[in-house]
Amino acid sequence: MRLKTSLQFAIDFKRIKDVSLQHKLKHVLESVKTAKSVNDIPHFRKINGNDKAYKMGIGFYYLVGIITSENEITLMRLLHRDEVLQVIKNT
Repeated sequence: MRLKTSLQFAIDFKRIKDVSLQHKLKHVLESVKTAKSVNDIPHFRKINGNDKAYKMGIGFYYLVGIITSENEITLMRLLHRDEVLQVIKNT
């Protein structure tokens, strides 16, 4: 599958100072790149209300928001779990 990142995801990633979390995320990104379909990727959970939206936990406190299409995965956001509700309320 082809992997794309949004500009906001890149900004979120740069804000993370924890080196071990960055390494975990890079490992997850490599596994996403090598997957043949969304079903091959462990820990993806569908978001209710949208057939193409998924979330994935990274570490214990961070979530990645993902949008999928036929052969492409777009990483939309990387947020601490406490920030997710704030972002949802502001949109």
